[in-house]
Amino acid sequence: MKVKVGVNVPGGTGLDKLDGALERITEDGFDAAELNLSSCPLIIGGRLMEPVLNYMKQVLKKYPLVYTAHAGYGMDLRNLEDRDLQHAVLFASIDACAALNLNPLNIHYEEYSRKKPEEDAFFRQVREAADYAEQKKVRINIENIEVEHYRYALDAVKKLSHPNVGMTLDLGHLFISSRYFGYDYLEAVKECAPFVRHLHINDNNGVFEPMRLSNMQLYNTLDKGYRFAFSRGDIHIPPFWGDAPLKEAFTILKEADYKGIWLCEYYSHLFHPLNADILKRVRKEIREA
Repeated sequence: MKVKVGVNVPGGTGLDKLDGALERITEDGFDAAELNLSSCPLIIGGRLMEPVLNYMKQVLKKYPLVYTAHAGYGMDLRNLEDRDLQHAVLFASIDACAALNLNPLNIHYEEYSRKKPEEDAFFRQVREAADYAEQKKVRINIENIEVEHYRYALDAVKKLSHPNVGMTLDLGHLFISSRYFGYDYLEAVKECAPFVRHLHINDNNGVFEPMRLSNMQLYNTLDKGYRFAFSRGDIHIPPFWGDAPLKEAFTILKEADYKGIWLCEYYSHLFHPLNADILKRVRKEIREA
């Protein structure tokens, strides 16, 4: 079976730029592309917009790519005050994935809540979504984040114990988290590997950025060049450009017989002239792992 290597469609790619972005991804030689569902006005007020959906169908089918999805920005399944709207957006996301053949749908675990009703709400929403998505033939994955210990996301997958729920292991997030919380990175990869159904591959220098927790809005406005130069947090640079031991992680995942997409999740639009070479390096490391 051919190993499929993909890349994320750049954030902020609207309808007007989607065709060009997918054309570049195809020309660079990638096999797959991951769309953040916030990038296009696909869901408005919790409702799926049919004109946008129909346009995206026409664009996506032009390219020989496998497509995956990332839940849109703002998804907070622990939000009790806005529960109905969160639920509507989640289910509309599943409908969008089914219609556009995006699989799997990746959902951030986000931060563990010490408030039981909030944590219960998260599990209830994911379980209901997993049941609904199974009917639509869409897989649901829970992704570890950089500002939380990986075991929360892993334990959520284990606790749900649902045939339609797996783990998306973000290797860059894991590296920052391992440095901050003081656990062994490669041992964490080994522990997660049997549950991993999807990968996000990106790099960084292992620097935890407290602003990600204290002021997310300000964090999102920080200049990318500044963040790169000073390695501020989850910088999503190309694989093997930072300090994460990705080569060793690849070996562990291959030994665990990982069969999903090797999805490179970095700011690919900032590295466009180099993306084909970045892909070659990733393929080489997967092959030799």
